[in-house]
Amino acid sequence: MRIGVPKRAKRKGTFHMSVVNVRTAEPVHLPEVHRMLIALAAHHGDAATITPADLSRLVFQSPATRLLVACLADSPAPHPVGYALLVARQNLVTGQVGYVMDHLFVQQPFRRAGVGRALIAAARELTLEEGRSGLTISTHPANTDAQAAYRAMGLAELPVGGPRFAVALA
Repeated sequence: MRIGVPKRAKRKGTFHMSVVNVRTAEPVHLPEVHRMLIALAAHHGDAATITPADLSRLVFQSPATRLLVACLADSPAPHPVGYALLVARQNLVTGQVGYVMDHLFVQQPFRRAGVGRALIAAARELTLEEGRSGLTISTHPANTDAQAAYRAMGLAELPVGGPRFAVALA
């Protein structure tokens, strides 16, 4: 999935982002995703203990897990600049299976440029393609920046289960 994002210039030096490619992760993406996962855990005051091998098993051998990565189309580096980790969860009331986006992370220099939106849009598309019943995004209670961003995107805040937001599928 290719999504256009606004061009942006950084103060010291310049980089431009015009298109974000979001795709299902491949093994080559895992080292950078693992580094981002560690950074996300640290941001929340946690210590990530998952090993690269465990992450690989989780992502590539579990039928309930999907990992999406965002790469810049105009960058010579193939490394992802963000990722979204989705986990299938069954609703015990309805029996339907939807996705919960447990992780959404964008590296600092690429934030506020549409990368997170591109990951959410790709997750929404994947949810629809797979016929899942819904997509929600969970966030850490202290991550008020993420909560504000989801509200600004118009996502509906769910009243139960901590900070959770529903992505409209229709």
